[in-house]
Amino acid sequence: MGKYSKNTKEVKKPIAKTVVEEAPLLTPKASMSNRNIYILIFLFAFAFYGNTVLNDYALDDAIVITQNDYTLKGISGIKDIFSTELFTGFFKVKKDLVAGGRYRPLSVATFAMEIEIFGQNPYISHFINVLLFGLIGILLYKLLSKLFKKYNVSSKWYYNLPLITTLLYLAHPIHTEVVANIKGRDELLSLIGVFLAFIYTLKYLESKKNIYLIFSFISFFAGMFSKEIGVTFLVTIPLAIWFFTEHKFGKVIISMMPILVATLIYFLIRGAVLGDQTAKVIPELMNDSFLYMTLSQKFATIAATMGIYLKLLFFPHPLTYDYYPYHIPITEWSNWQAFISLIVLLSLVVIAFKGLKHKTIISFGIFFYAITLAPVSNILFPIGAFMNERFVFIASLGFCIILAWFITIKLPHLIKKENTRKSLIPVLLVIILGLYGFKTVTRNTDWKNDFTLFTTDVKVSVNGAKSNCSAGGKLIEEGIKPENKAVRDQYLKQSIGYLNHALEIYPAYGDALLLLGNAWFEYNKNYDSTLIAYKSLLRLNPNHNQVFTNLDIIFKNLDSADYKIKVYQELFEINPNRFEINYTLGNLWGRYKNDLIKATYFLNRAVTIDSKKSFALKDLGVAYGMQMKLDSSIYFLKKATELDPKDSQAFLNIGISYMNLNQKEEAQKYFKIAKELDPKIAVPL
Repeated sequence: MGKYSKNTKEVKKPIAKTVVEEAPLLTPKASMSNRNIYILIFLFAFAFYGNTVLNDYALDDAIVITQNDYTLKGISGIKDIFSTELFTGFFKVKKDLVAGGRYRPLSVATFAMEIEIFGQNPYISHFINVLLFGLIGILLYKLLSKLFKKYNVSSKWYYNLPLITTLLYLAHPIHTEVVANIKGRDELLSLIGVFLAFIYTLKYLESKKNIYLIFSFISFFAGMFSKEIGVTFLVTIPLAIWFFTEHKFGKVIISMMPILVATLIYFLIRGAVLGDQTAKVIPELMNDSFLYMTLSQKFATIAATMGIYLKLLFFPHPLTYDYYPYHIPITEWSNWQAFISLIVLLSLVVIAFKGLKHKTIISFGIFFYAITLAPVSNILFPIGAFMNERFVFIASLGFCIILAWFITIKLPHLIKKENTRKSLIPVLLVIILGLYGFKTVTRNTDWKNDFTLFTTDVKVSVNGAKSNCSAGGKLIEEGIKPENKAVRDQYLKQSIGYLNHALEIYPAYGDALLLLGNAWFEYNKNYDSTLIAYKSLLRLNPNHNQVFTNLDIIFKNLDSADYKIKVYQELFEINPNRFEINYTLGNLWGRYKNDLIKATYFLNRAVTIDSKKSFALKDLGVAYGMQMKLDSSIYFLKKATELDPKDSQAFLNIGISYMNLNQKEEAQKYFKIAKELDPKIAVPL
């Protein structure tokens, strides 16, 4: 035994300060089986989204289903779906509408298979979407149960962090755009793929069985073929493993290799299919919301938009499909929304980085939110729109994790009395889930069909050019239906109002100008107002084909040749090189005004523009014949018969020209051909 020395002093070591995140309250483990929890999750999914099953197609469903040539082919169209850009089946040609193009064939292929089996049946498609969302709930619970093991220690359902996170995610109304819109299946399948890959990655780390690496590769590959947003999990998966497990860095790197390889292969295939994506996108406000902004305005508007996302996560009302210009207005940094949003965002960044050291759930939730939202934030690259609710479909999980943590772990530590906790926390959860669920169910009804969605959301996106144009167009479509005769004028007047407002917001909006012209014609045959809209559109796009198609329709029953000539002369000033304008003027001057000089002038221009129109060549030949310019007449009439060898009238006119040249034998030859083609035709004796 050592001697005690008076000179020896007791040295006190300083106690290191640590910041420990609140631990979950310990209560006896639950007897509720995973099977029962999975049933509960599916019941929640159908409780919130079961009413979508009776909805019709809506919004972008036309692009991927009802008006997509490849999808409508059924299984035989799948090859085209996988070998072309997303919009090609809808537009019939490849279009550079958005930067980078879109390649998401897997979800579209599922629609083709549904068409093959069920035909166009939106009820089946909606039902499948709800099933997939329920599956996402189960996978999310399984995943979080693996990650949050140290938090999942209570028998009380309201302390179960994985379960509460999952229920909050299922209930949140911001997900209605994805689940209630059939086209949103790309988001659903993508998330299923990455969740499966994440789960298999964790299973590999736990068991070291290589089969899970193969499953991880397949799952992630499928997820990427549904939507590219899955690429963010290249960062969030290792981040979550670092936050919530003790696996060694080397093993984590190995576990991520299948996911990395799947990503590389996907982008190689994407590049091969889409080709050169450096082509400049056609500048159009509806495809580039920042088109008319300065750089300062762009980033101030992005900051304000990020604030709107956060607001909708906390208070998801009102919701709308239209966040296009200018539902979100052009914003300056002097605007309080931009400034406050920036302060909040910077505060979240500080909180996230401060929490890294102690691996807090709040820190992880913020990082997950930021990483998964970044590709659709417009900060890294333009995405074609200010924002959309579907863009936060994955990122909102970060918010749900933080909210669930606050309710299940933080709040119980703030409430000292056990009896108060027992009553207050379940009631709080019921209130939150009830309010979220009520909003979700009621919002689903807005997605019933295009008419309901457009006429509802235009009252939210009052200053959205797209919503006003869409509502106007759908009101025309519904108003002219015979069964809606009682509300025809009401719908058409509303349509004109919405379309005029769309043009106040965006005067160069071609779709709105075309629809406004249509609306005026359908409402009261107001030719002047109709033509003002059409001419405005032609000044923007002198070769807009639909305008010329519509002009043929509206003038079909109008007798005034003078009015038609006046209109087409004005159109000639806008686009003198359009075939339809020159041909119509030639026809009008010759047939109704007997001005053969002007007739031949315009008809000559017409056949120079398009020499393959037999009817124009025939009319020019007739005009020359009436002026006794018989050689020219015969020349153009023969050109017409070369293109249309069954046109008996053209052969007859050739014969008449030869008769006028006193070449009777030649004339009889063509009269004979005319008679053979049409025995009833009258030929000169």
